[in-house]
Amino acid sequence: MGVAQLFDLSGRTAVITGGSRGLGLQIAEALGEQGARLVLTARRQEQLDQAAARLRGQGVTVTATASDLSQPDAVDAFVDGVLERQDAIDILVNNAGATLGRPRRATPT
Repeated sequence: MGVAQLFDLSGRTAVITGGSRGLGLQIAEALGEQGARLVLTARRQEQLDQAAARLRGQGVTVTATASDLSQPDAVDAFVDGVLERQDAIDILVNNAGATLGRPRRATPT
């Protein structure tokens, strides 16, 4: 059995948070190259649309939905939306991360 067969993700659905750029997009490209259907999310739909177009150009099946997953209600709504369109979430890449742009608290000594 070859490496391509070992890593074949055909028929699998992968959700990538922060999938519109950087490491998230690179992970999406790798999973898509191995045959996974992709669901990307990030906060900015315009960047997601650009990422999805790039991936589609590579022959990847992808949907992209903007969502602010720092909000608990948004998480539930996002997952429900994915499961309405897909049988299951087989792969989850929790890549998104953000800072709040406020000063760090001093560490107690």
